[in-house]
Amino acid sequence: MRKRVIYELFIGLLALMISIMLVLELMIVLPKEVLLSFYYIDLIVWIIFVIDYFGKFLLSKYKTTFVLENIIDFFSIIPMKIYLIVFRLLDFAILINSSQIIKIVLILRLVVLILKFKNKIKEAVRINRFNYVLILTTLVIVISAVVISLLEKMSFGDALWWCFVTFTTVGYGDVLLTTSLGRVVAVILMVVGIGFIGITTSTIAMKIINGGRRKIKNNFKRELIETVKYKLDNFDDLSEGDIDDIYKTLKALKK
Repeated sequence: MRKRVIYELFIGLLALMISIMLVLELMIVLPKEVLLSFYYIDLIVWIIFVIDYFGKFLLSKYKTTFVLENIIDFFSIIPMKIYLIVFRLLDFAILINSSQIIKIVLILRLVVLILKFKNKIKEAVRINRFNYVLILTTLVIVISAVVISLLEKMSFGDALWWCFVTFTTVGYGDVLLTTSLGRVVAVILMVVGIGFIGITTSTIAMKIINGGRRKIKNNFKRELIETVKYKLDNFDDLSEGDIDDIYKTLKALKK
């Protein structure tokens, strides 16, 4: 169970990584070297997705059910060329130019990958919410720092410092953003930061509440056991009703 959750989380993080790459492609004019690196990374991840999908498909007992339940995974392995061919067959080129078609295809793929990311991590988050939220939050801060360093042309160290300060909603104001996209990243970081603080607070509160409940339960259990021991020490004085009560008490404690 745990291995499966970790594996699904890994697939989800790969989908998140490709999503971020697509966002950068859509928003920033990237150098050819970076685009080439993105292409090879995308190709490797696509191969992993294909192996993952068809491996699970072959192992599943109910093929039709598997396809219907994993429709997002299916769309995530469709190559971009197929999307472009479909657009051309539908004569969208008459209405919009080829560069706009490519952007639309990238956005569609981005939506599919975000949905894939959400589907893959939901089990991991459900089982151990705080730990995985902490991991995802760290990824968001680091990735945001990379994006800010590219957009604002600042060092990665300064960008990381700014992201951490913004995320914690402190906002010293020692680093100011000049680009519109940089400010969009700032808004996203603030929203994520507020959410993280809320989750952290609720997790700590639940730990304290559950800890108090366990302590009360253990104290009550200990008192019952001491009562049973005291009665057993005076076994000769016990009535049939007392013995029956002891039996019921021990049976209840065993559950």
